[in-house]
Amino acid sequence: MSVRAKVEFLSKRTERPIYYASSAGRNARHQIDQPMNIVSVEVVDARARDDDDAPRAFGQHPSGFDLLTFETRVDNFLDQKQIESIYEPEIVDFLKRTTGGYRVHIFDHTVRASDPELREQKNLREPATLVHNDYTSKSGFVCLRENLGDDAEELARGRFQIINVWRPLTDPVEDYPLALVDARSLNTGNLVDTERRAPNHVGEIQLALHDSAQRWYYYSSMRPHEVLMFKTFDSVDGGTHPCSIHTAIHLQNAPADAKPRESVETRAFVFYR
Repeated sequence: MSVRAKVEFLSKRTERPIYYASSAGRNARHQIDQPMNIVSVEVVDARARDDDDAPRAFGQHPSGFDLLTFETRVDNFLDQKQIESIYEPEIVDFLKRTTGGYRVHIFDHTVRASDPELREQKNLREPATLVHNDYTSKSGFVCLRENLGDDAEELARGRFQIINVWRPLTDPVEDYPLALVDARSLNTGNLVDTERRAPNHVGEIQLALHDSAQRWYYYSSMRPHEVLMFKTFDSVDGGTHPCSIHTAIHLQNAPADAKPRESVETRAFVFYR
């Protein structure tokens, strides 16, 4: 089963595009200083993925993403006390068990909502609706130094990844699911290092050029006990190892009264011996 979805790519390669990150609230919207290209792509329901039993490395599917069951005791993801006392230990345990990593360091949680009024009410950000990867070969190491300080140099000598654990809070997700490209179908020559500017931080992400060889997937009707685990950075080969570019997609066959999508994503370093 598959759907058609319109996704936003960078129109052409430029030296250094600038992505202006949105702030939270009703009018949350990203901006880019370069022309973008809207492309209709086929997105296959990965629940019927042919090679779901493919050999895994670090407990991860070779596509760079996987759907896993992960129950949580958290009932309010805007409650920082619950995040720190319940969810973070759950995430650490989950990632260690899943990947075999010996150390996990969580550094970010982001709650998003597709409904403008909900964003305004809860001070949330919007689903990211452009094709991107969160880090470049440089910014993954920069992020390590920013978050691990004195330990970063030693940790960078071994293999580490940045992994996103994406959980829907809507039950089920009826629109704006996350769609990802199989990393095996990704030509890294179609990735463009881009400056990411936010009010309190300047970093880098990767935007993407469209390539008909890219194979797109999503998981239909995700529920809150399920999570998408996907890599956004891998230090092997100097950080150039392919990861899954991704975007939220509007489903053209979504019901007219589809529930607004809410989700929480957690970013974490996972370190391997």
